[in-house]
Formats: sequence, C-alpha cells, structure tokens
Amino acid sequence: AISVGSSGAVMGLFGGKAAEVLCRCCETESTDQDRIGHQVRKEQCAGVMCSVTVVLLFSFIPFVDWAAHLGGVVAGFCVGMIVFAADLKKALFSKLFWLIVGIAITAVYFIVVFQMMYSGEIEPAEELRDVCDYYKQYYDDYECNCQRGDND
Repeated sequence: AISVGSSGAVMGLFGGKAAEVLCRCCETESTDQDRIGHQVRKEQCAGVMCSVTVVLLFSFIPFVDWAAHLGGVVAGFCVGMIVFAADLKKALFSKLFWLIVGIAITAVYFIVVFQMMYSGEIEPAEELRDVCDYYKQYYDDYECNCQRGDND
C-alpha cells in the first residue's frame, strides 16, 4: 500500500529520544546536577512512552499506516543508539560493533522496502481502492467530498 505523511518520521524522533534516555540512565549521579538530570530524563521517558503508546493505538484506524509508525520507532531507536552510545565510556570495539549493526539493519531495511515498492507485488486491498465506498459501507449518511480527476 502507498503510504504518505510524516508520522513515521515523528515516531523515529520518539525512538531516538528513547535511545537517549536508555543510554543516559547508565551514567553516575555524583552531583546534584546529575541527579536532577536523571530525574528529568525519567520524566521525558514517561512522556515519550505515553506518546508512542497513543500513536500506536491510533495506528489501528483505517488508512493509518502502522508499519510506518513501527518502522519509525525501530529505526529511530537504532540510530539513537548509534549516536548516543558514543557518550558511554565503553571500549572502542563496542561502539564499532553497534555502528556496524545499525548500518547493517538500516541497509537491509531499505533494500527490502525498495524491492517491495518497485517489484509491483504490493497491491492495495480492493475495498481500499475507493475511500468513499469504504466509508459509505459503514455510514449510511456519508457524503463524499473527494475531488476526483475524472469529474464524477
């Protein structure tokens, strides 16, 4: 199915923020400023998880692409781990490993998606071809205000 919109990208930002909070929770809390920062990140984590949950629940509405939402969260989390894991005080091998894993996952994802897009294997369900007919079957008094190219 064809997907448009920016909600997948927004979910990617949420995934990146979740990765940042996860990476930062391992830091020590030796000063008051560190403790305040830790408390702020806990609140941010709660906000991000609440927002992601709400958007994922909205993903089950017809004509909303749940795959874009889920893919955005996963891709954002992977990229966020690559970006924010560099601040962790670990060995160079660990950083390099996660960088390679992130790049490999991203490459596989794009290869599969582009192959599916351009192979012509994906066809929208017949009932989704005409949005007006879809809503008319559920709402008796639905009046379609779509603008069509064939001047119906």
